Amino acid sequence: MNTFASRALRALLRGAPTVLTLGLLGLVAFAGHRLHWKMPSRASLVSSEAPARKDWCMEHSVPESQCAICKAKTPVPDADGSPMTLSGTAEGEGGEKPRPVQFATPESVTKAGVATAKAETRPMAAVVTANAEVGYDMTRYAQVGSRAAGSVTMVRVQAGDRVKAGDLLALIDSAAVGTAKTDYLQAAAQVSARAAAAERLRSSTTAGFRNQADLIAAEAELKEAEIRFFNTQQSLVNLGFTPPALAPGAVPTSKDLRLLGLPPEMVADLDADRTTANLLPVVSPLAGVVISRGVVPGELVESGKPLFVVADTSRMWVTASLSPADSRRIAIGQELVFVPDGVPDEAVTGRIAWTSTEVDEKTRTVQVRAEIPNAEGRVLAHTFGRARIAIARADAAVVVPSEAVQWDGTANVVFVRVNSTVFAARTVTLGAREDGVIEIRSGLRSGERVATAGSYVLVSQLNHEKLGAGCTDD
Repeated sequence: MNTFASRALRALLRGAPTVLTLGLLGLVAFAGHRLHWKMPSRASLVSSEAPARKDWCMEHSVPESQCAICKAKTPVPDADGSPMTLSGTAEGEGGEKPRPVQFATPESVTKAGVATAKAETRPMAAVVTANAEVGYDMTRYAQVGSRAAGSVTMVRVQAGDRVKAGDLLALIDSAAVGTAKTDYLQAAAQVSARAAAAERLRSSTTAGFRNQADLIAAEAELKEAEIRFFNTQQSLVNLGFTPPALAPGAVPTSKDLRLLGLPPEMVADLDADRTTANLLPVVSPLAGVVISRGVVPGELVESGKPLFVVADTSRMWVTASLSPADSRRIAIGQELVFVPDGVPDEAVTGRIAWTSTEVDEKTRTVQVRAEIPNAEGRVLAHTFGRARIAIARADAAVVVPSEAVQWDGTANVVFVRVNSTVFAARTVTLGAREDGVIEIRSGLRSGERVATAGSYVLVSQLNHEKLGAGCTDD
């Protein structure tokens, strides 16, 4: 029993210090609660060891008196010595305040790869881009064939040759031509004979030797002969011939028709008596280039079959395929710039001349067409490329390099330099894009300096600071 009591007494003595310590801590906690004690700030603890660091922002690692983030209205001198404040910068959309990002030193900015450039004012165009293809101007494009079936006697041109309107391309030997010329000569002779007979009857009737009925019949026969003659004239015209010009009352002869339609220089080299009268010239309907030739001498051809393709390449068409949404912003007369694939230095400019009234069933795009000059022939048909259509222009737009604009997760922002270490994030409204620059419609003034290269570092820091805490004033 004595042994048990002694052991309990020794255990109680060993735990007495712990119990006493816990009791004292409880009394201190109760007293602090009753007296509203507060824990000292980190800055006050540091200041007791290093008084020089009392004016220090622990969050942004700069003197707190110069921390533009915590003291947004504190003037800070810029690199050129002029005072700048965040409160003096323009507000973003909706009147929001600029959100600053601060570096410890100017050297930190350089190490981060951040470069700056001034926002400039320059003419700017809002453009729509689309895939496009060059084609021939179909108002200056012709597939030339023979007007009658026959065999090819001569071919005068090769693919690539330049021709003028009316130049001879080929000669066709066609029996239909000989028949048309014969019918014309017969009809002309019949008109002449019927006209002479009617004139004799008219004189006899006036003298009383013939009755009026004979004169009426003769004049009717003359009318029929004139109608037939007119029809034979039309047959020649339909074959591409121009009937010979004759003196009043003259009757055409076979010599007048044998080489009808042939160029004078060719007629001079032919024997008019031995050359067939069945020759049908195939001539170019326009000035241009022979794009293709699909016939050789001796080949049989049909009426209407294309033998040659001739095109005037001094003007070409560019057809662009736009989305239905973009097509609503296109109007006749707008400027279109076509950039051929692989040769951006050979861009050509034209004007919109036509817009389609339907959406293509297969591609679901809307076709628009522009006419472009091509006097030197450098633009080739069926060339693919990109079309830029200017839909709006501004004579004095505020622009920045494309790399200056970043997305912060909710809006487009640029970072305006406040001083050598501070950049203010400014929400902006974007406009047209052109040649590596972007139009800023609101949120930025011309002349303000913004971060360009390395601006992605600033947007990363900005998003990081959204999650962090600020400095204390203690």
